[in-house]
Amino acid sequence: WPELFLRQIKIARKSVSEHANEIHVATSDVATFVEFCAALRQYKQREYLRIGARDLMPSVTMEETVQELSALAEAALDAAYRFCRAEVEKDYGVLNLAGTEKPNRFVILGMGKLGGRELNFSSDIDVIFLYESDEGESAGGRKGKTDPRSFFAEVGKKIIRAMGEVSEDGFVFRIDLRLRPMGNSGPLVQSVNSSMLYYESWGQCWERAALIKARPAAGDRDLGNEFLKEVQPFIYRRYLDYTTVEELRHLKLRIENELITGEGKERNIKLGYGGIREIEFFTHALQLVNGGYEPKLRNPSTLPALAELARHKFIDPDARDKLTEAYRFLRQAEHKVQIVQEAHAYSIPEGIEAEQALARRLGYRRLGKRSERELFWRDYRRHTKNVRSIFDRLFYGAQKTIETQGSSPTGSIWRDLDNQELITRELANAGFTDAAKAYENLLAVRDGEAFAPPSPKRLKVMRALGPALMTEITKSSDPDRALLNLSKFSHRIGGRTGFLTLLAENPETMRLLITLFAESQFLTDLFLSRPELIDTLIRVDLTRIEKTKDEMLAELRVAVAAHDDVEAKLNALRRHRTEEFVRIGLHDLGGSIDLLQVLVQLSDLADACLEGGLELTAEELKQKYGTVPAGRFAVIGGGKLGGRELDYNSDLDLIFVYDAADEAQSSGGSQGNLPAHDYYVRLGQKLLSYLSVPTEEGIAYRIDMQLRPSGKSGPLVSSLAAFREYHKTSSQLWERQALIKHRRVAGDPTLGKQVEKITAAFAYGRGLESSEMGEIHHLRMRMERELAGEDETRFNLKKGRGGLVDIEFLTQMLQLSHGHLHAKLRRRGTLNALKALHVERILKNDEYRVLLKGYLFLRRLDHRLRLERDQSIDAFEAEPGRLDGIAKALGYDGNQARKRKSTSGEKLLREYQASREKIRACYARHFLSK
Repeated sequence: WPELFLRQIKIARKSVSEHANEIHVATSDVATFVEFCAALRQYKQREYLRIGARDLMPSVTMEETVQELSALAEAALDAAYRFCRAEVEKDYGVLNLAGTEKPNRFVILGMGKLGGRELNFSSDIDVIFLYESDEGESAGGRKGKTDPRSFFAEVGKKIIRAMGEVSEDGFVFRIDLRLRPMGNSGPLVQSVNSSMLYYESWGQCWERAALIKARPAAGDRDLGNEFLKEVQPFIYRRYLDYTTVEELRHLKLRIENELITGEGKERNIKLGYGGIREIEFFTHALQLVNGGYEPKLRNPSTLPALAELARHKFIDPDARDKLTEAYRFLRQAEHKVQIVQEAHAYSIPEGIEAEQALARRLGYRRLGKRSERELFWRDYRRHTKNVRSIFDRLFYGAQKTIETQGSSPTGSIWRDLDNQELITRELANAGFTDAAKAYENLLAVRDGEAFAPPSPKRLKVMRALGPALMTEITKSSDPDRALLNLSKFSHRIGGRTGFLTLLAENPETMRLLITLFAESQFLTDLFLSRPELIDTLIRVDLTRIEKTKDEMLAELRVAVAAHDDVEAKLNALRRHRTEEFVRIGLHDLGGSIDLLQVLVQLSDLADACLEGGLELTAEELKQKYGTVPAGRFAVIGGGKLGGRELDYNSDLDLIFVYDAADEAQSSGGSQGNLPAHDYYVRLGQKLLSYLSVPTEEGIAYRIDMQLRPSGKSGPLVSSLAAFREYHKTSSQLWERQALIKHRRVAGDPTLGKQVEKITAAFAYGRGLESSEMGEIHHLRMRMERELAGEDETRFNLKKGRGGLVDIEFLTQMLQLSHGHLHAKLRRRGTLNALKALHVERILKNDEYRVLLKGYLFLRRLDHRLRLERDQSIDAFEAEPGRLDGIAKALGYDGNQARKRKSTSGEKLLREYQASREKIRACYARHFLSK
């Protein structure tokens, strides 16, 4: 034994296959079930000696020990299954699938610590027995024939005896089947279909958590993987489900109350205060809540799962490090408690001598006046305190925050809703313009569906959540609108209390939702049409603030590729666009990106959708007509898209250009072939249809093709040669002005560069004559007269006096006048062009400041109007009361304004009027003085 001991501890840890090979050798000569059981137990005892000896070595980590114990259990279990099935076949014959020569497969799912490869020295192994089909019967043996369930029940019973029955050689591993469908009341073995039916119909939250760790441990692993793939939607919901946190919180409380009392809560390493179970519950909760969205979180092992949660920013690195360190420490302590005797023991032994012995087994040595046990308790309490703090933040932090928010004076309004007269008066005092309507909306939020009484679960959630919602609504920039939209949202979700639980578990999400309801009808309407977008609200702090076009395009391709038919792909494209709108809009409302970043993000998103739409279009035409040899196609963006200044609900100004040999024909497909021009006309038509025709997900973008050569009367697509010739001979000054912003946004990059070179040569090939400057001014004044629609009470941000068009026309006139001499002026974006004009000293310092400040002011106002009113708006009414919400959203302080006896809306209006006059003066100085 001493020689064996020394030799064995030097052996590196063994894999499952190594254990399996050694077990095969150890059991190769056995003839009976009893002999098999004895050989398997003797092998297990030898391996426990080796693994236990290695565990005492400082160089061996906790992870190595639990993984090798798990590998041993897995190999033993598989050997037991194969021997036991062969024994049952002697009694009942071979069991094949009905009508085939293929065996009816059987798998043993490892659950719990076996599934996570985290076994202790005295762990039971949690398993589920599954077989493939209930159809057919066995071939017959010395006891006749039998059906599949009876056959595999016999196999299961023998496996339990082979592994767990105590003999003079001890036992291998005790088997625990309580995690199977229906638990102790369910059949010992079940078919895959009956198990799926159970989970889909009656599965509970704790069973979802249990299945996180499930993996095939023995038998037919392919069958196990097929089952686990099928059960994934039950485990990981498509959308965030914060009822999981609530249910796991109640389960944890029940375990504590039933199993642990008094001092035991501290001494129990597994179930006590800050113990192993709290780390597992924390990890499982976040996996269940977020695993449907992020598949990489679906890891059965605790430490790798924590690493993935941190990698994907669901927890911070500090929490990951503290939980990882605590888990290793607590598992080591658990091992050292259990290794003394092979028994279920999870508590620190009582008595100074026992504690001292445990500490020494863990490697502690006296340090000065502090004994080993004192040093152990210091570390134990530090780790468990860290675990409990992190655990409480997830499971109880939201409750405390919601309670604090709801304790405000306005929060108390919620508690007296049955007193209509009193509440209506208090709503008016709280800042609601229409207190009577606000009262109706509050009742709608509380009660939910109009024609059904609120469920007890809803009332319970709303008792806690309602006062906090009321507090946030009254703090918002527009309480009336926020409450109205919340009532619409409440009606939209109907009886689904999961959304309300989600808000109760996420106070920051609740705040952002109320901000969104108050400040953006555009984003609100997206949420009302698709409540599941609330997932994006939850993850707004985890999502990338900015993405490149390539990143958005890559994500779009994945979303589209998940579907087969064209309509589903188009819906996927629109959903992706909507989700990105929400991502950008939430960061916009939250202040994590500024206006210019928003415009660039929206422009890049449009580029990605155009590229993705073109890929779909090209693939369809390829199937029908083949491809044009050496043919190329490019989409050119103009206007706001070309300048990367696109806002919410902006149209896309596009031009289609192709290049192909004069007589080129497509190569042919299912519907024949086409001349190159006809081919690319169809390509352009199909792209327009794919992006702008409504589907069940709406439209992707509105498209404007008026900037193409010859405008509305021109062909939909132009050859490169025709495009070049048109701009040499036929185009007008307004077209030259528009070409400043042209850039390739999708399609062939080389062709796009050629088009950009042509447009730059035409736009900047020469300066402007005075008559042409007059022509630009005449067009500007005509737009103001005919399109602005301004009067004393109505203003037009874009086309009106001193509006955005003043700045854009002035900037473009100066670019066309001087761009042939100063290449640095050739900028597509207005702000970049203004900066270049200032650097080149074409704009004076004071002019640059007026135009820069004015442009940003007008774009911010236009931007907020788009967000607020769910449409592209140039004109707005000069009613300060209607502008108060916009003013507050833009940062105007209503309290400061009232001190000056004016509203925030009046202050905004005064600044707008002053800004437009300064802009017009600068415009006139350049246009009318020449």
